[in-house]
Amino acid sequence: MRKIGLVMMLGVMSACSAQDDSAVQADRDPVVADAVQDPILADPDLASQNRGSAALTSGGPATAPIPPLNKRPEEVQRARNAAAAMLGGKVDPAPGPQSTAQRSALDGAATPLAALGAAGFGSPACEKSFAFSATWAAKLPMALQVYPRGHTMVAGGADAADCKVRSVRFVTPVAVSDVIDFYFAMAAKAKLNPQRSREGADEVVRGGTPASGFALYVRARPDGLSEVDLVTKGL
Repeated sequence: MRKIGLVMMLGVMSACSAQDDSAVQADRDPVVADAVQDPILADPDLASQNRGSAALTSGGPATAPIPPLNKRPEEVQRARNAAAAMLGGKVDPAPGPQSTAQRSALDGAATPLAALGAAGFGSPACEKSFAFSATWAAKLPMALQVYPRGHTMVAGGADAADCKVRSVRFVTPVAVSDVIDFYFAMAAKAKLNPQRSREGADEVVRGGTPASGFALYVRARPDGLSEVDLVTKGL
């Protein structure tokens, strides 16, 4: 009887553990989840895979595979609610663009380092110390975090004495206007003097100074997601 009881207890504990893991993973950034869930590379036959750790190391601009993002209305509303909570319960609409340009500064900027230069924050010192890693998304300034429930695609940055930068590309199921409103309000709250413009297909918010500022580029994708490039320097 004691043996039977022990087996039953282990079964219950296993089921609870599975439920807990599922709950934790529900809110985990898929970039990190993908890396954590990849097989441990103790087996030599897996040495060439290393797909999970590639998204978290500095060998190059690794991009994370995008899982089917939940675009249902209730998930979009959860993301909006989380964004509003960061601003005291309400996100005020951003003012209209103050200028327009035929082409975005980020046209052709395929990597975080290229985006850094296109935004006007690049330098030889930054090119030397810049590293690619999804963990840089977690090191964004407090006022300019990845939009709630967004998915980081690729990121890079540096913390050198002469180059403190972050460059992150992510996607979110909320509309472009929601993204612009949120970051304009967050930047205004942080006294970064945000300015909105339109460059080609990109909606843009910039703020701060060339030595300590940010640039945000947002565009609508054919799959219904909003794609965002967020670059900061000195913040």
